[in-house]
Amino acid sequence: MQLQQKSYWIQLLVLALFMIGGLLIFSSLGELIILLIYHTPNMLEASDPVTAIRITQMLTTIGAFLIPALLFAYCQDRMWFNYNAANRKPPYSMTNIVLILSITLLPIVGVLSAFNQNIMPQEGAVAEFMRNMEEAANHILELVTRQHTTWDLIANLLIFAVLAGVCEEFFFQGALQPLMMKWTKNPHIGILITALIFSALHFQFYGFIPRFVLGVYLGYLFFWSRSLWLPILAHVLHNALSILIDYTLQGRGIDTDNLQFTDVRGSIPTAISCTLVSAMAIVYLWRTYRDGIKDER
Repeated sequence: MQLQQKSYWIQLLVLALFMIGGLLIFSSLGELIILLIYHTPNMLEASDPVTAIRITQMLTTIGAFLIPALLFAYCQDRMWFNYNAANRKPPYSMTNIVLILSITLLPIVGVLSAFNQNIMPQEGAVAEFMRNMEEAANHILELVTRQHTTWDLIANLLIFAVLAGVCEEFFFQGALQPLMMKWTKNPHIGILITALIFSALHFQFYGFIPRFVLGVYLGYLFFWSRSLWLPILAHVLHNALSILIDYTLQGRGIDTDNLQFTDVRGSIPTAISCTLVSAMAIVYLWRTYRDGIKDER
């Protein structure tokens, strides 16, 4: 019996088990590789922690997201790329709009990030827990992004933009979102739930709101285009542009760790202008989807 004939609870449990199992196996594999190379299983204690972090990130991303998503899709209908809509091309017109949105959404994300940080609690056990989680994540990120060679830039783009974008989209939009949409019998609720889980699983509370908004955006791209490759393109472009901007600013001696987008001169007018352009672009995407539905009737 195929998995799609089972209850939604069973399907969700299977997907969760695939994810946990893949994470355990591939993270253990990463520790083993680091142990063999650097004689320590701790990537931060390795003689070359940056390379160790990249190896760990690459394996855990594949193990936690891509492999579980593909196995889940295969269990649905014995096909690897049907359930997740990876066998369909997105409309060409939508692809062009996503290229524009990849730029115009960056200032909006910057403002949301500043807002998110400003509303976080400053005192108490919860605030300390979230701050410690954020500092641990930022420490690892700083080690990787402080490298300024061309090779470092290429490696970061491949691992943190291309690989992360592909693997996460296969899991969240390609596996989890269709399940949530069928379960709730409402595509909009399914998209919102998926975006919440997408943001929560990154365990970075100071960026929860902008990541949730991006999750909603990626969810609608998948729903409107009926192709996994459109949200993959958007995700990869967003991560890549963020890495390129950080690389460029650091190359000019600008401290990006303590820099918020709202600190930049003219940031608010820029964000407002980009919001208007983004709104028009998203309306165009929705109308393209709506017209496509009409043509099928």
